[in-house]
Amino acid sequence: MNTKIRRLLFLTAALVMLFVAGLALDPLRRMRVQYDLTSEPAKGVSPQLALATQVLGWGRGLIIDVLWIRMEALKEHEKFFELVQLADWACKLAPRFPQVWDIQSWNLAYNVSCKVTHLPDRWAWVQAAIELLRDQGIPQNPYSAMLYDRLAWIYFHKIGEQDDNAHLFYKQKFGLMMHEAIGGEGDEETLKTFINAPRTREVLLKDEETKRFVAECHAHQFDIIDRFFDWYRDLPSVPAAVKEIAKRPENAAPLGKVAVYARARRLREEYKLDPERMLALRKKYGPFDWRSAYPHAIYWATVGLEKLDELEKRTLSTLNEFGVPIPQQGTPESNEFAKNEQLYEFRRITLERIIYASMQSLTRHGRLLFDTNGAFLLEAGTDYRFADATLPLYERIIEAHGQRFQLSTKDAYMNFLRAGMFEFALVEQEPKTKAYDYFRRLKEKFPEEVANLSFDEYMDKNLFRFSDDMTTQQVRNVVYATILKAFLALGCNADDKAAIYEAQAKGRCERWNGQAVQNLRGTVRYRQTKEAVLTNILAGKAGFPPAALENLKRRLSESKDDVVRTVLDNLSKGREKVLTPEEVENKWQQEVMP
Repeated sequence: MNTKIRRLLFLTAALVMLFVAGLALDPLRRMRVQYDLTSEPAKGVSPQLALATQVLGWGRGLIIDVLWIRMEALKEHEKFFELVQLADWACKLAPRFPQVWDIQSWNLAYNVSCKVTHLPDRWAWVQAAIELLRDQGIPQNPYSAMLYDRLAWIYFHKIGEQDDNAHLFYKQKFGLMMHEAIGGEGDEETLKTFINAPRTREVLLKDEETKRFVAECHAHQFDIIDRFFDWYRDLPSVPAAVKEIAKRPENAAPLGKVAVYARARRLREEYKLDPERMLALRKKYGPFDWRSAYPHAIYWATVGLEKLDELEKRTLSTLNEFGVPIPQQGTPESNEFAKNEQLYEFRRITLERIIYASMQSLTRHGRLLFDTNGAFLLEAGTDYRFADATLPLYERIIEAHGQRFQLSTKDAYMNFLRAGMFEFALVEQEPKTKAYDYFRRLKEKFPEEVANLSFDEYMDKNLFRFSDDMTTQQVRNVVYATILKAFLALGCNADDKAAIYEAQAKGRCERWNGQAVQNLRGTVRYRQTKEAVLTNILAGKAGFPPAALENLKRRLSESKDDVVRTVLDNLSKGREKVLTPEEVENKWQQEVMP
């Protein structure tokens, strides 16, 4: 055959194959999206990185490797600020690589924040870590349990727990932020209004009253819908005429509808919180105060578990779709499949641990108290409403995850029952129903711990050791409960008993604080604890009998006690402007770090 003809045939065949291959590009792209195989860079890459990506193409992997090596070197030398910039590039170049997002968020929340001494700036780094995962990492990797785990952990440990010496400031800032978004703690009725709120501006304005109110504000060049939170904060940019319009009695109802719409929108769009899931979790676990970090840890851990279940189902579905048989257990082919199952189980147990740890912390020090501005009162107390809901979480994990995960969970469960029994015994009136109930559970689940001892014998044997080994928070819990009993006695006109309880609370504080300096332990502030207890009582959250509560209010109105007068004055002020960062820091410096 002529050489020219042969070349022409080859060229024609090549063009035909190239055309056929081009036809397959769109189906391949769709399959890559369907099976989460895309690895395109994220938006916001710098021009230099974008150019390198376009020029090198496959070389992007090489760039990421170089960045990763450099990041490890910077980490070893504790050059965290430069590391943050490199990690940001790596996140944008490899958005489908969860480990990069995980490391970047850890550096922001832990390594970099701890290098900063100015408290508002320190909080900004922690918040940046949350936003990085919530707004970027998780949307790019919706089935990565690792990222849900990290986000839930930051809420639980960095904000909720007490290991960071700025944790009270974090709680203050987080509480203010969520108070603004929700308008309070987020009770059942409030969440239902958010669920039923209009999803769009157009639907909201179908209400004639609201439409009129919005138009009145708009006449003064102020959009009350989009700038509701500017009005709420009482910013100088809000026209005085708008403030007057909002105060009119006939505008109370439409202003409330605008508030519900604006807050529901912020929850969904900015904080990525679904009010329906928030309500479901509240019904499942108890009366969450969403200004606390622990419910948010539970929320994101729960979402992570749901996504993990979806991923398992999708994996099995994909295997079936491609005709890949699922190997039977015990066969050589099942080894690799078993590894994947173990990975799923490990991720599931880490997320479940965050849930039960958060519930445990809610019980021990999760009752956060806020004033009418949403400012945290710098005092945390026990909240036994979550104790019973925590028990089945331990039992489910022990039952579901086999011997490998049982030991540590069993120890945690036994310690929770034992601590609960002792604390209930110290704070309950007779009969000590809850303490006896926890003792029965302890004896049933851990017979070797109780042996043949009765309740009184077990208490006598271990109470001294328990009291001596108490943590600062456990002492605070007992003081809190003792003051609570003092106010209950006062409401029942048992003044002598109230005086005894108050003396016990003061004595325990003085004894503990006297040892605290010597043992380098935290102190228990009696005045702040008493203020927190009374605020909780008057807010109707202490479960006082109505008659006792009304009588207590009457008697407190005549009291000359300085703490009582302060609390009553705070509660009578109503809504005021939200504290500025500077005011929050001043409050912190004066009350927490004298």
